[in-house]
Amino acid sequence: MYLCLYAFSKRHKYTNIANYFILYTAAISIYCFASAMTLISTTLEQISFWNTILYIGMPTSATLGLLYVMSYLGFKMTVRRSVFILLIPFITIIMVATNPWHHLHYRVFELDPNLGAPFVYQEIGMWYMVHGVYTFASMFVAFLLVISHWKETAKVYRPQLIALMFGQLVPIVTAFLYLNGFTPAGVDPVPMILWLSSLLYLWAISTSRLFRIMPIAKDKIYNSITDGAIVLDESYRLIEFNQASKVMLPNLKKSMFGKNFVKFWNEQTGEELPFKLTRY
Repeated sequence: MYLCLYAFSKRHKYTNIANYFILYTAAISIYCFASAMTLISTTLEQISFWNTILYIGMPTSATLGLLYVMSYLGFKMTVRRSVFILLIPFITIIMVATNPWHHLHYRVFELDPNLGAPFVYQEIGMWYMVHGVYTFASMFVAFLLVISHWKETAKVYRPQLIALMFGQLVPIVTAFLYLNGFTPAGVDPVPMILWLSSLLYLWAISTSRLFRIMPIAKDKIYNSITDGAIVLDESYRLIEFNQASKVMLPNLKKSMFGKNFVKFWNEQTGEELPFKLTRY
């Protein structure tokens, strides 16, 4: 909640990705608060009520996390695309709220006969599986997207990627352990461990200017240059090129990063480099 309010209070100073972060942390706050209220409930009616509130935050937080990461990495996020990605979580909220009428999310949802409140005995329904797969997929895709941008990101920006990476990985691992019975029965540990993700985000905001500087900003500028631009390291090895350079050298690929450019030029043209490379 602190992260949500902090980002909201500073939103005019930040890039547009802060808006997704505000919604993301707001959803997590709802998830954690409702989970806590569920644990102190004493009747099935109270548990059902807070479980419904919990589902306002839990499935949407995973998907909003994906939208946040996609926005950070430079994907064009239109309203239509965002709504489409959030469609399954919205349906899940309705399914949980109306479950007593159709039992598609929970086939059985009742007090545990042995442990009593607030522990619930439940048998999952068809929609629970759809929701579960989609939620895991949202977090996992967000994690993979961050990983895929690691090599092409300058070291100064990598603390941001580390925060995003582990911010997604922590709930994935915790939820996996929970669903496979490696945590205490009847208690969802994910809300209890999300403080770690929050600390990572707080660290990224305070140390690497998470909302002010994005690696993708460099990429957009670099690739908008109409002249070919190629970056070499001190040993003349290829470390970066823009889209315009691929027009002149179609065989340029990211898999060639680290290859000696002089050798590459000779292989591609059959000629020596027409100018002398100079270190700056």
